[in-house]
Amino acid sequence: MKQDIGYEFKQSLADGKRVFGPLIGPGNDPAPTVEAIKEFGYDFFMIDNEHSLVGKESIYIYIRLAREHELPILMRPEENFASFRSYLDSGIQGLMLPQVDSVEQAASAVNQACFPPLGHRGAGLGMSPYLLDGMDPATTPLLTMTEYINRNVMLFPQTESLAAVKNLPQTLRLEGITGTIVGTNDLALDIGGIKPGILRTEVNSQPFIEEKLREIAAICREAGKIAGMGGFPPEGYARWSREGYQFFNVGYIRDNNVAKFKPVLQKTRDLVG
Repeated sequence: MKQDIGYEFKQSLADGKRVFGPLIGPGNDPAPTVEAIKEFGYDFFMIDNEHSLVGKESIYIYIRLAREHELPILMRPEENFASFRSYLDSGIQGLMLPQVDSVEQAASAVNQACFPPLGHRGAGLGMSPYLLDGMDPATTPLLTMTEYINRNVMLFPQTESLAAVKNLPQTLRLEGITGTIVGTNDLALDIGGIKPGILRTEVNSQPFIEEKLREIAAICREAGKIAGMGGFPPEGYARWSREGYQFFNVGYIRDNNVAKFKPVLQKTRDLVG
């Protein structure tokens, strides 16, 4: 079983690579879905449990398939304060945490997701074959295992409010935080002043959102952390990649509609370059 998939993914981001991955909702057959994700050229995929229902047994199958196809697998949990350790202990490699407004909320996530010295994660070692990627927990030194897990964990608190933007410089200074992913619709609703008649797909191009997107990109550059986003057409991703965004959620796969996103991903890659 390939090791350090999460770590290598983080290193590629640190080297400036742009990465693309879909959100996975309900109603999909995991095996053909993940096979298509790999074939289409996605760099990762993410299970969405904030806004959809994906069962725990299905998530475990997705974890196995992610390892077989050597793809990083992330998850958006129901809440930023949810007990997501069982998912991490089963082999989820990263989290996109919704509505993280404060440094304390981000620090709590680090505390749950990372072993000392970064956090105080419980030692559920050896319960899933995908947590240690083939290491034998009976013969591998304890600190070798905890260090391996720490370097493969990714944490992306979402920036979805003015409070989150204000606190983002301090949030990104936390060791264990990989970067942030902007939730533009939530941010727009928090700011207020949306004109009647504006469609959800039009919110991302409003000047007050673009101003905040540029501010967030600048904060990430200053901190040396990753800026991510979702909910844009390919042209939007291309534009914001030039502003420094690297991590893009492209497509929402549900009810076996994965084929729909092959041309979307290709166009996005072509435009981003």
